Amino acid sequence: MFKSSSAKRAVEDLDFTQLLRDTSEYAFASLADLGLGAELSALAFDPVQSLLAVGTSNGQLVVCGGPQVQLSWDLGRPLKVKHLAFRPGSGFLAAVDSKDTLSVYDLSRLDRLGKPTRDSSLSMRSAITCLEASASVPFLFLGGKDGTVDVFDIDRGVLAPHARVPNLWLAQEEILRRSGVQDAPSRRHIPVCLDIKVHPVDVNLLLVAYEGGVSLWNIAQQCAERNWDFVVPPGAPGGGNDPEDLIFAERRPGVTCLAWRPDGLLFAVGHEDGCISFASAVDENPITMRTLERSDVNKATEEDLFGWSAQGEPGQRKPANREPIFRLAWSAFPGETLYDKAVASWSGASAGSPTPASPPPSGSATGFESRAIRPPEERTHLDGGTVLTVLGGLLPHDPTGVHLLELPAYVPPTGSSTSKHTGNIPAPLRQALKESVQPLQHNLYPTSSPPEDFLLLPRSSPHHGMAFDPNAIIITTGSDRSLPVLAAAHSPRGLEAWSFPPTNTRPVRRFDLPPILSFSGSSTCTSAKLYNVPTLSYHKLLHQSTSPAVPFNTNERLPLKGGISTPKPRPNQPNNPTRKSASHPRVLVTLHLDLTVRFWDVSDSLLHNVEEDVPRPLSHLDVNLRSLLKDPVAMELDVSRVFRERPWEVELDKVDLATETLELAVSFSSGEVVVLRLVYGEQESSAWRAEDAFDRTAEDAHETVTSALNDLSLDTVPEQPPDLASGHNEHLPHSTNASSKSDERQTSTSPRRRMSLRKPSSIVSHSEPALEIQDQCIDLSLATSFDSSIDSFRPVCALRLPPPPSVSASSARKASCVVISNIGFVSVSSGAALMIVDLRGPEVLLYEDPATVSIHGKGKGKGSDASPVTSLSWAICALGQDLERSPRLVVNQGSGSCRVFELSQIVGDSSWLLAGKVPSFQHDTAAGAFATFILDKLGAEAGATPTNLQLALGQQANLSAADLDAKGALTSLWITVSPSAVAAYFNIDGPRTAVFESSGLVSAALAVRFGCPVLAVVSKSRQITVLSLPDLSQITRMSFSAAVHTDVGEISISRDGDLVQNIDPFTIKLHTIFDIGKNTLAGDVALHRPEIPVPAQLSVVTSAKSAFSSLFGGQKVFGPAEVEAILGGPNRPPPKAREPLAVRSALPQHASQSNPAKPTPRVQQVQGDMTSTSNILAQTTEALRERGEYLGTLQERLGGMASEAAKFAQDTHKMAKQEAAKATLKTIRPPVDWRTLSTRVADLKL
Repeated sequence: MFKSSSAKRAVEDLDFTQLLRDTSEYAFASLADLGLGAELSALAFDPVQSLLAVGTSNGQLVVCGGPQVQLSWDLGRPLKVKHLAFRPGSGFLAAVDSKDTLSVYDLSRLDRLGKPTRDSSLSMRSAITCLEASASVPFLFLGGKDGTVDVFDIDRGVLAPHARVPNLWLAQEEILRRSGVQDAPSRRHIPVCLDIKVHPVDVNLLLVAYEGGVSLWNIAQQCAERNWDFVVPPGAPGGGNDPEDLIFAERRPGVTCLAWRPDGLLFAVGHEDGCISFASAVDENPITMRTLERSDVNKATEEDLFGWSAQGEPGQRKPANREPIFRLAWSAFPGETLYDKAVASWSGASAGSPTPASPPPSGSATGFESRAIRPPEERTHLDGGTVLTVLGGLLPHDPTGVHLLELPAYVPPTGSSTSKHTGNIPAPLRQALKESVQPLQHNLYPTSSPPEDFLLLPRSSPHHGMAFDPNAIIITTGSDRSLPVLAAAHSPRGLEAWSFPPTNTRPVRRFDLPPILSFSGSSTCTSAKLYNVPTLSYHKLLHQSTSPAVPFNTNERLPLKGGISTPKPRPNQPNNPTRKSASHPRVLVTLHLDLTVRFWDVSDSLLHNVEEDVPRPLSHLDVNLRSLLKDPVAMELDVSRVFRERPWEVELDKVDLATETLELAVSFSSGEVVVLRLVYGEQESSAWRAEDAFDRTAEDAHETVTSALNDLSLDTVPEQPPDLASGHNEHLPHSTNASSKSDERQTSTSPRRRMSLRKPSSIVSHSEPALEIQDQCIDLSLATSFDSSIDSFRPVCALRLPPPPSVSASSARKASCVVISNIGFVSVSSGAALMIVDLRGPEVLLYEDPATVSIHGKGKGKGSDASPVTSLSWAICALGQDLERSPRLVVNQGSGSCRVFELSQIVGDSSWLLAGKVPSFQHDTAAGAFATFILDKLGAEAGATPTNLQLALGQQANLSAADLDAKGALTSLWITVSPSAVAAYFNIDGPRTAVFESSGLVSAALAVRFGCPVLAVVSKSRQITVLSLPDLSQITRMSFSAAVHTDVGEISISRDGDLVQNIDPFTIKLHTIFDIGKNTLAGDVALHRPEIPVPAQLSVVTSAKSAFSSLFGGQKVFGPAEVEAILGGPNRPPPKAREPLAVRSALPQHASQSNPAKPTPRVQQVQGDMTSTSNILAQTTEALRERGEYLGTLQERLGGMASEAAKFAQDTHKMAKQEAAKATLKTIRPPVDWRTLSTRVADLKL
């Protein structure tokens, strides 16, 4: 052993850090936010500007557009955003919080911080239940809990006092009470406004939904045109939720939502019992009523009345328990003569009218038998039809998801005219309207968890209820019971985006969401690691992007194109441009709640490329381990059995990536580890195209949807629900992980493939050790759950270890380690159990578990320490007196004990074995070390890389005495990082040469810049300390932002000094400690583009107005300008003055002049003074406005504190009075002399 003094003298003159000892070389900065920070609560879309707005439960607002177009701000108070709505094309975004305060933001005017200005704000008098905006008029319609509808003037920033819509259903309820209806509500009941929809053609008409029915409000006449009371007659089944004693009574199912058909002739109404009613705007009687699988449910049949008892079921009729209809959207598409047919229907046939298409054949009255009206191969387009998107209305055992009913084009009856009809419409016209709502086809977007809401994204038109020509749909899903429940707060609500509509000519494709929306619900991130990847490996990962014959990403980006993002220089740039450090590409690897491993490109090259998102998803590399656990080759794993029985107990624990060999190791919370390797896709021919991949995905999606829809029975209900882990509740398969159905069937039925597995199909219990060491490794190379046509990580093997214990009683972090080297070895630990595997076989070299019996492979190993393994580190280095450089694994345990396993290659063979002797030593400061690093004598990390291995093997083959270091010389330096100290040890097992004492350390990594390494350590107190090497002196200290979070979270630092901070499932941040010489970052974002016009509304022409005038009995159809004047009233104030903020204007006044005259010096001075004064005034005005907002918020908070303080003082005063009264009673009552009392008692007895 070396003496401590000799070791210190050997390293005292070394300086590995050199150029990085100056504090000016460091600057901490945040690069990107990858999470919303709270649960999603509201969505809105502007099709004109192509912007998506998101509101959260803590008052955060985020607007996303094209790549790197993203802006976030908050309401000023941590309140939930209940409602969001754009005024399309204008740049105004309205938000209503949980305190019912309306805030309108102007996205075209950004303040000096780059945030949208609050254009107006108003505290509403009633709780807001719904919000409606129209592109035709600059007004917001806000439905209240009191049943009224307030109208807010966006241009003026005030309420329109004369435009308020009263509670229209109070009179209807009074009519029901006077008519003696049994279930009529009491007079104390106040109808609530549930939904508002503006007529798609005549903006003068407003459809208002209440619990009991629907009213049509005429804005110009200030009266209700019609009221609809939807009644299910006695005996009719309705939604099937009524018990036997109510089936023969008249029922009025409650209303939940509304949707206009884009032509305005019909509207759909959702009900609480799962029914959908269709009604015409000119008739008080509904056209028809249906459920998802059956039509005419408002008519009784013999089967409805007696069929249930004829089947021999004992007891009473069982309710269907159908869920309500939560949301409806009715879509149409251009170029399909929808409006021409609508105009012809009400104007009558004429020579100039287009020839109507042939009427579609009528479907069965019982519902989805109409899906077989036309063969699928004959359906090439919608033929002028419409699509009704339905959320809800499902039975308990129906496949969950968003359902779509494809409806035929409306074919008006020949020769019909309704110009003289003011009441009921003629029978032929009613029949034609009814036939136009008989579904031709039923489609489904299946989801693994119940959907909660959806949002259609129109291509460009904001008209017709924001549902005209949508090309995408966003679905928000609820909590998935098959997923684990995290201890930390997280968002169970997820987001999915798909192409729309799912017709035969438009295959369904999944869209990638903006990065900030990709980490919620089932995609909640549980762990993240950042890696610097060599350039060659980076090109391998992006191999498909360089080949025109292979698609780069099988998932397209969500079609958001709004806004403009322009690069801007980083604030910290070096004075000497030659000192700019080159950075390797970076890849972010994330683990998610749905057992997927996702890859993201976060390279510096993306920071100034506004054509790509940051981070950029690499969807073709994503690994879906759920499908692997269902594969037959994985049945030997305990985690596979648990997943099939109790999928909510399976979680991903840790991940490690070999950046040169591109091998991946992923551990489960149960202890098993899966190893995967990147494999190029197998292309059948050079003419393979991207469309083929989409076709295969569409085929799998079609089979999934068809199988799910077949479960929708017309007469019976499935006896057992589908399986949570496998069945129809799974997502549509990712095209990246989709496998051929024929291959899957062959795998499950072919005995030849089952016999070719490496190990027999038996489960080895962890309580009793396996007899053979190789039984701990399961071959997964024959798994068929991965698509072989694209580049992907494919399974190699699985390693079986016992479940790891928790680090502490208060921590959910597991005491396990997973480290995969770049030379083909992987080491894993679970508690005190340790396994070393050679991936060339794969072959287990060592498996030991002190809790049972150690099992060794080639060579010998010995371990008696039962403390958990805290760190594993691969290196190619010398050890102590052994000057031969060999592959070594350094194993550190919680007790401070350290063992070094040496691997040797068999001469004349490519296999490896463990050396016979395993050195072991003890270091007090290394107890519980969670990170260790080995440096060579030049300061470079002695990593286990192919280059170092080749040099070491060559040195061993040609070893001479001259090549060896002198005895006692420095060959390596071992750096250990424990929660309380950082220490450096001479030649690994030698004496300690330096120490840095601290507390609460949680993460550490080597960072290299200009070829000089430093050690960055992170503490629980949210501080990053940079230490020099090898003396471990502090260079600088930087702090994370502590505005909200008190915990630093999980930190992963790459070699170039960038780091990812996983604070909680809501918040993931990218930072850097070297914000010097960084590439440019896209930071200047313009959300609103005023040069984009609002598209004109189709069919709003003179002929259409006359047609709809005849629809409403000859009354006038008002245009947008007329309705705006009526809503504003005669005393409408002038528009607000909205001048561009001076701090955002950088152009001189003469910039627009072509030949400006040269002013005199005096004029220049005066103009400069005026410009400076105006700028100062503008800045002062803006500062005063912000000050007023801050003071208002502060006043509200202080008001709350004052009321709480007053209550506290009142309670204290009351308690003081009580204590004073008790003290008074004690002083009034005299003390008792027990001796005198006993004497008197004795005298009385005598």
